[in-house]
Amino acid sequence: MKTAVLVAAAAISGANAFAPSSAGARPSSTALFAGKMADVKTKIGGLTSDNFSSTLSEIEPFLTQEAGASIYKKSIRRINTTAKSLGVDVPAGYAKEAKATEKRRAKQDAYCKAKAEEAADAETSEEEEASADEEAPAEE
Repeated sequence: MKTAVLVAAAAISGANAFAPSSAGARPSSTALFAGKMADVKTKIGGLTSDNFSSTLSEIEPFLTQEAGASIYKKSIRRINTTAKSLGVDVPAGYAKEAKATEKRRAKQDAYCKAKAEEAADAETSEEEEASADEEAPAEE
């Protein structure tokens, strides 16, 4: 009998050891973020030609400041697809300065600058070779 009581007590305490504590529980940051994300998805899903520009201005702060790279990319793709089906245009440069794409834009700018410098160096070296060939006397 003692063994049965001991086994039952151990089973009960063992199960409670892995249960989440409900005291002082607060929503996590992802739960708070998911609410905003769901709201933006709902707004994008409800786009019409009448509310298009006003809805875009409402969701732009979220896309530029809070959205991660994948949510940003998916949202922009959905907005462009909806705009095309509605026959309206997304404003040029809409949400282009997003925090999610900052690193990618910086990397792309650095690459473009490096390529431009390489092209300028190649052009100057070709000009120098051409001028050197003109100055050299021809052997007869």
